[in-house]
Amino acid sequence: DGEYWHGKNWEERRPKIKTNRDFWIAKIERNIQRDQEVNQELKRLGYTVFRFWETQVKKNLENCLQITISHLNSFEKSTK
Repeated sequence: DGEYWHGKNWEERRPKIKTNRDFWIAKIERNIQRDQEVNQELKRLGYTVFRFWETQVKKNLENCLQITISHLNSFEKSTK
């Protein structure tokens, strides 16, 4: 997820929005809410949800992949 669009450190970033505040605050807060709704529904359907911040992927792709692969490996072992 992009840090800005999905509200990383939102309480810290929110006051720093200077232009078109009403629009951007509502938009980003709705994105945060939608992410939570999507996570909840996916979990209800039995999925494991991974969310990585854009910077995590750019700076440490290997770690993000390892987390995902480890989960897949553990899931594979539990179904045998």
